[in-house]
Amino acid sequence: MSKNGGAPIRVLLVDDEESNIVTVGSILRSQGYTVFAAKSGEDAMAAAARGQPDIVLLDVQMPGMNGYETARSLSTNEQTSSIPIVMVTGLTGLEDRVRALRAGAVDFLTKPVDPEELRAKVASLARLKGYNDEMRRRQVETHKELASKGGQLQAALDTFARFVPLEFLQALNKADIADLKLGDHVKLDLAILFSDIRSFTALSEKMTPEQNFGFLNSYLRRMNPFIWENDGFIDKYIGDAIMALFPKGADSALSAAVAMLAHIPVYNSHRASFGYAPIRIGVGIHSGSVMLGVIGHERFMQGTAISDAVNLASRLQDLTREYGVSLIVSSHALFDLADPNRFDYRFLDKLKLRGKEEAVSVYEVFNSDEARSKEVKRKTREEFEKGVYDFHGGRFQEALTRFDEMRGEGNLDPPVEIYRRRCARAIRLGATDEIDARNRSL
Repeated sequence: MSKNGGAPIRVLLVDDEESNIVTVGSILRSQGYTVFAAKSGEDAMAAAARGQPDIVLLDVQMPGMNGYETARSLSTNEQTSSIPIVMVTGLTGLEDRVRALRAGAVDFLTKPVDPEELRAKVASLARLKGYNDEMRRRQVETHKELASKGGQLQAALDTFARFVPLEFLQALNKADIADLKLGDHVKLDLAILFSDIRSFTALSEKMTPEQNFGFLNSYLRRMNPFIWENDGFIDKYIGDAIMALFPKGADSALSAAVAMLAHIPVYNSHRASFGYAPIRIGVGIHSGSVMLGVIGHERFMQGTAISDAVNLASRLQDLTREYGVSLIVSSHALFDLADPNRFDYRFLDKLKLRGKEEAVSVYEVFNSDEARSKEVKRKTREEFEKGVYDFHGGRFQEALTRFDEMRGEGNLDPPVEIYRRRCARAIRLGATDEIDARNRSL
C-alpha cells in the first residue's frame, strides 16, 4: 500500500520476540507495506526518529522500556507525535487498554494476531495518517499565506473558513468566505450521500450530553476522511447524520460509502474494548442536479444544497432501515458509474416516493457486508431479481416460490423475508394493488 505521493507506507514493528516480527512482517509485506523492526523501546525511539514510520505496531511487555513507556515517549516527541500507535498485546483488561490510550495508543491488536484484523486496522490507519499528513501540509501552506497577508481580518477569515468547505467557495467562484453574499447560487450535477447511525436515539438516551458529544465527534472523525479522500465535501451534519456532496459524481460517492461501511467493524472493535455497544449505519446515494447557494438573512447566512435530488438521497438512506441493508443507491447513481461491475449490487425495488410521480428503481450495494451475507447475496442475486420482477408484475405466487427457495440455513438476507411477507399478504388478501398501496405509504 502506498501514500498519495506513491511511496510505500512504512510500518515499524516493535517486539522482543523474533517470531512475532517475522509473522507480522510477512503479512504486511504481502500487502505492499515497507516493514522495519526494533526489539526494544530504546531501539524503537531511535528507529522512529531515523526512519519516520507511518504506523507503529508496539508490543507491551518488553525488557527495558515497556510498551506504555515507549508509546508515551513517541507521542510526546514532536518529531514522532503524529505517528499512530497500535498496541499489540495479550492483555485484554479494560484497565490495560485505558492505560495504553493514555500513553498515546490509538488502537489495539490482541495476540495472537488475526491476519484479517491486522490488515484491516493497518489499512485504515494508513488512510487516516495520509489524510492527517495532507491536512498538516495544507495548514503549513495556509499559515505561510496568512503570514504574507497579515492582519487580524485574514486570521478571522481563516477561522470562519472551517465552517464553510473550500469546495463550496470554489463552486461559487469565490476567493474566500468574505466574498459570499445572500442569494449567491450555482446549479451543479453531482452525487449526494446521506449517512445515518441506526438506533441513534436509543443509544443517546443512555448517554449524558457530554458523552453524546464525545461519541459523535469520535464517530465523525473516523467517517469524514473517507469522504474527503474520495473528492467529496460535507454540506452539513444533522445530528448523527452526514450529508456530503461529490462534484466528480457517483464513483466518488460510492467509493466513500463502501470505505465508511468497511471501517465500521474496525470502529466497533475499538468500542468493544471499552464495553460499548456496536453501531450500524445506513447510507443512501443519488445523482442529480443541485442548487448550491447561500440562504438566510443578511445577519445570518449559511451555505446549503437544495433540490429534489437531495430529498431523494435522504429518503434512500431512510429506506436502508426498512430493507435491513446498509447501502442503497438510485438507478441514476448506478448508471452514472464508469464501471458498475466494480461493485456488488442487485436490483432491490421500484417504488414511488411521497410527492413523486415517477417511480424510482433502487439498488442495494453490498460490498461491505459481512462475508457470509455477501456470499449468499452473490449466489442468489439472479434469482432474487427475478423474484422482484415477478412481484412487480403481479405474479405473487411465482415470486413467493422463488423467495421460499432462496431461504436456507444461514441465509442472512432480510429483503428476502420482506418480499415473502409482501407476497403472502397479497395472495392472502387477493390483492392486485399491493404495489400501489405500498408506494402510497413511502
